[in-house]
Amino acid sequence: MKKILWIFLGALFSLTAQAQLTKVKVGQFSSVSDAGIYVAMEKKYFAEQGIEVELVKVDSGATMVTELVNGNLDVSGGSPGAGLYNAVRQGIAMKIVADKGSTLPGHGYFAFLVRKDLAGQIKTAADFKGRTLVVTGHQRGASSEVTIGKALAGAGLKESDLRMINMTFPDIVAALGTGKADIGVVAEPLVTQAIEKGIAVLWKRADEIYPNQQYGALMYGPGIIGKPDLARKFMVAYLKGVRFYNDALSGKASKDELAQILIKHTSVKDPEIYKKMVYPGLHPNGTLNVAGMDFDVKWWAANGRMKEAIDPSRLVDMSYAEYAVKQ
Repeated sequence: MKKILWIFLGALFSLTAQAQLTKVKVGQFSSVSDAGIYVAMEKKYFAEQGIEVELVKVDSGATMVTELVNGNLDVSGGSPGAGLYNAVRQGIAMKIVADKGSTLPGHGYFAFLVRKDLAGQIKTAADFKGRTLVVTGHQRGASSEVTIGKALAGAGLKESDLRMINMTFPDIVAALGTGKADIGVVAEPLVTQAIEKGIAVLWKRADEIYPNQQYGALMYGPGIIGKPDLARKFMVAYLKGVRFYNDALSGKASKDELAQILIKHTSVKDPEIYKKMVYPGLHPNGTLNVAGMDFDVKWWAANGRMKEAIDPSRLVDMSYAEYAVKQ
């Protein structure tokens, strides 16, 4: 009888604890760069802060912005691309609060691939001239466009010196395989998979062309911004997850445990890929490359992706990350 009572009381305590958790709706793309969120969920870092995360799948930057603003999302990862800055210029209230995917040195998870039969012919960016290059988000203000722009500028080339086509990541790999594309810019794990299958060879990784570029960021919507204590607690848990991620990659924590968490939550299910691929850079303090973001904005404005440049620092609020680091 006493044992049954203890079981009942334990279950009641567990239910009460769950009822006291504050739900936070988080947008996610099921990508490896969402690792900080997934780790913090699986290792109960959010629960430690009294937070229950409800993951909501988002499939585009436009959807992410809309859902944050209308309150269907509190937090989301996403790309600080031209579309985001254009939306904010129109008065949409949201903040970029932490790094969630950048080309930190050694973390070139975006890369230039060259069709295998052209490996001997395309050695420098100057060899891109007259070639067909495929990229996701071309003419739409994607971060990869700025990376390409830097590579071309270093060789004295312009976009008009080659043929550029917009394609999804999987279609880029297929186009390289069928000979419809000469060069492609893709993200991991497709980079490693294309090389392993003999479809393409690596030309250069993005961190060689544009180190520390801000490809992804964590965004706060007006709902959680209006609850500063909750917003700070969320960041404490998130950065704790990011630090486990970095520890796992450096051998200070279990990389196998990290891989299992990512297998559970992302579209990358092959454990062998995690042993070979290059991982996104996640800054342990959540630090954003604001100077780089400003460079990107000016590039998009100069190349017709934005009507006018805006100051990215208007969107950035590092106070949550600074608070978390002090904890």
